Amino acid sequence: MSKKNNLIIVAIIAVFALISVLFHYPVQIIDALSSETVPGFGLRITVWRVIFEPFLGILLFYLRADQPILEFVMLLIWVLVFYLLITVTFRVLRKDNGLGKMVLKSLWMWLKNVPLIVSLWLGLLVLIIFIALPANTIQNDRENAVLINTHSHSEYSHDGIISQKRLQKWHGKHNFDAFFITDHNHHEKTMEAVQAQRDGNFPSEPLIICGEEFSGSNHMTLLGLKRNFITRGLTDLQVIDSTHYDNGIVIVAHWFDGERESLPFFIDLDVDGFEIANQGPESVYDKRIFNSIVDACTANGLIMNGAVDYHGYGSTCFTWNALDIPGWNDMDMDQKQESILNVLRQRDMSKITVLIYDDRKAFNPELVYLSPVFSIINYLRTLNFFQILSWFIWLIIIQIIRLRFFNRNRSGQANSSSLQLIEMLTILSGLFMLILGLILINRSSSLTDYNDIYLEYGTALCWIGGGALTYLVILVVLKKRLRRLKSTHA
Repeated sequence: MSKKNNLIIVAIIAVFALISVLFHYPVQIIDALSSETVPGFGLRITVWRVIFEPFLGILLFYLRADQPILEFVMLLIWVLVFYLLITVTFRVLRKDNGLGKMVLKSLWMWLKNVPLIVSLWLGLLVLIIFIALPANTIQNDRENAVLINTHSHSEYSHDGIISQKRLQKWHGKHNFDAFFITDHNHHEKTMEAVQAQRDGNFPSEPLIICGEEFSGSNHMTLLGLKRNFITRGLTDLQVIDSTHYDNGIVIVAHWFDGERESLPFFIDLDVDGFEIANQGPESVYDKRIFNSIVDACTANGLIMNGAVDYHGYGSTCFTWNALDIPGWNDMDMDQKQESILNVLRQRDMSKITVLIYDDRKAFNPELVYLSPVFSIINYLRTLNFFQILSWFIWLIIIQIIRLRFFNRNRSGQANSSSLQLIEMLTILSGLFMLILGLILINRSSSLTDYNDIYLEYGTALCWIGGGALTYLVILVVLKKRLRRLKSTHA
């Protein structure tokens, strides 16, 4: 490698190291109520995450964003603008034609490649949404702390995209001891999963507990259901009474997302508590709303909990509920379930800690157009020595590959290495989306009474993946014809 390339790599790593060291933001597990670090809980960073840090790190960081899809799209816009500037600048600097002609050629090349870049970006988005990546998670070193999730969805929800067994595996990966499946407006399939685990047809850990998310005046999670009853058409009060008849618990879900009805309205209905976090930290919604929920729950002796609200999208986890339950490991499944339900029934917040994965300071959502700057700097602030080393090694490897395979063609003239790379990655991205789309469509056929999203997403992925591949084929054919025309005229 040339001295110039060596200096560029060293400069990049030096910037990474300076940001990480001088402005380091320690990734930690905090208490949602106090925002203080909680003793006894650490961070588990997988080896695969560190080894492939340049490829996985920023994607996983975006998955934990306040508005991940919007911020990811904003990053795409920045990439397209940057690519346009680079294309125009390089063409103009060549000075082998008039300025106007060079600018027009640059714009044509940019427009021609935009669909390829967009399809690549969509492929990345689909990857981080649907494929399990080795994300950081929690390490539980506290005695008697049992980690639970009170809100999750399987493919038996209209908007769920994960099987019950894979849902259990996901919760195990994120160190949960137990979780509630709360599919929308029914719980018959969840009761079957609970019984299947008791019969040994599911792994014994983490424990599956039956629940449901009821869509009433506001969404409510019904926890600890032990009989199958139909909630469709029932009023809020009827559903709450039916749940309490089972000695179950009713939690008002993500009330802060729309503030449907008032807090006193639900308190008068005798709910057991409210979610104060859903998928992420309380900073993603107005602090005033957060404080109003906390004050109302404290004044009325209600519980506050965090909810992952997992639907099968993405591989990161934001929040856990740590329940103080002595002797957990000595209990059988039924005893474990009852111990969790008893803590929730007692409404004793001294036995419940809502834990949040904290890896950044939230920025003003009105500045979302600047999110790429905030996100990349915040990501760099979290890196440790081994993650920076991974970046250094991969930058060297990529530079060697570029020089060896893409720098020059047989005639010795510089070719468009970046374009070749984009085209190859577009093929992989298109095939990935097309195959995944076909898998989802095939899965939808057996879930027509429960799930809408498999067919919807599967069809969209087939169109996008197939469209990307078709566009690339058309470009290749046109390139060959242009070359023939040029050789004929020559």
